[in-house]
Amino acid sequence: MRLVTTLRGLVPVMMVAASVWGVPASAAAGGHGGGGGGGHGHGDELAHHHAHDGGHDRRQDGRRQDDRRHGDHRHGEGEGGGEGGGGGGGEGGGGNQPDVACGDVGALISAITDANNAGSGSITLASNCVYSLTGPAVTPGTNGPDGLPVITGNVTLSGSDTTITRASGTAFRIAEVAPGGTLDLYGITISNGSATTGPAGLNGGGILDAGTLRLTSSAVTGNTASNLGGGIEVANNASLTLNSSQVNGNTGGDGGGVHINTGGSLTALGSQISNNTANGSGGGISNFGNVTLTSVELRGNRAINFEGGAITTNGGDFTMNSVIIDGNSSGSHGGGIANFGSQLLMQSVALTNNTAGGNGGGLYNASGTAQLIGDQVTGNTAGGGQGGGIFVAGGTVTLTGTTVSGNIPDNCVPGLPGC
Repeated sequence: MRLVTTLRGLVPVMMVAASVWGVPASAAAGGHGGGGGGGHGHGDELAHHHAHDGGHDRRQDGRRQDDRRHGDHRHGEGEGGGEGGGGGGGEGGGGNQPDVACGDVGALISAITDANNAGSGSITLASNCVYSLTGPAVTPGTNGPDGLPVITGNVTLSGSDTTITRASGTAFRIAEVAPGGTLDLYGITISNGSATTGPAGLNGGGILDAGTLRLTSSAVTGNTASNLGGGIEVANNASLTLNSSQVNGNTGGDGGGVHINTGGSLTALGSQISNNTANGSGGGISNFGNVTLTSVELRGNRAINFEGGAITTNGGDFTMNSVIIDGNSSGSHGGGIANFGSQLLMQSVALTNNTAGGNGGGLYNASGTAQLIGDQVTGNTAGGGQGGGIFVAGGTVTLTGTTVSGNIPDNCVPGLPGC
């Protein structure tokens, strides 16, 4: 990132105004325009439930979400050319220009490479623009081909209605974050990635995250992985934060939207995870780590052959506050949620209109604990079994101030206090 190097005349006053108004420093200075700155597969259903190693790390990842806003990124290098009251003009007025021109994929790849080499970098992309990747920048790659350079530093990509997409018949995911790397996306859509090469399948159709990944006002849509995480794969001990973002319309083996591996974490606020498809389990989310969802919607997700139309969770803590889980479906148990060993805490959750091919149209609890506090479990269907609202095959389920009604063919099996 370039900084303002010379300040004269009234430029200090202008810099203060710029910081208050959220205007890039370069625009106020009127200077030169800124430069470019392991998963598992399915055998049989029993093997599926135990395919990951034990020892789920239940520690909630403590990283705080970076609260940087678009207006705080400074990319310009300015020289206030005038002295005295006039504060004369510098050369050009390019401070508001993007670091990478619209559609210039080569410059985007170079800018990311430079940021990695420098250890960090903030890159502004053109608004209302599509950057079409016609081939992988990394191939074959340790984890399969990537359209962009693997993120090894602390890299920020900022845009507004800006899309980075695969525009090629060649299969490659869009982005990968290495262990120790950090990628922040602001106003960016990642689309049409394809992690489908190799006989064993690949993870993370849109983004493979083995470090730290944060999305703000961004989207991951229309990506495909042949193994885990159609939209995003969160690898062992990695973290993902979604803030006012969408993970929609992706397809994977397990975790059509997002797959979280052992020790990994997902924190989502004000976001949507919808219309994703898993050929295995967890149409929206498949979890083996720790998850916190606040004011999140999960709608229209599907697990075609196994459990958890919206969510399947297999260990760690899974906490939901003010969440809507509506209209999801599974080929087996748990049209909405299937719990295989997590500490599931649901507060003010609407679990509605979900359909299971087996038991537990709303919730299927095989093991672990599920606490439902102030929730609504209504209109769910167990199409091929029992417990249209809740089916308890194992573990414990407790209801506090929760309404379970209008489910088909019944509400709770076996009967639960408060149901």
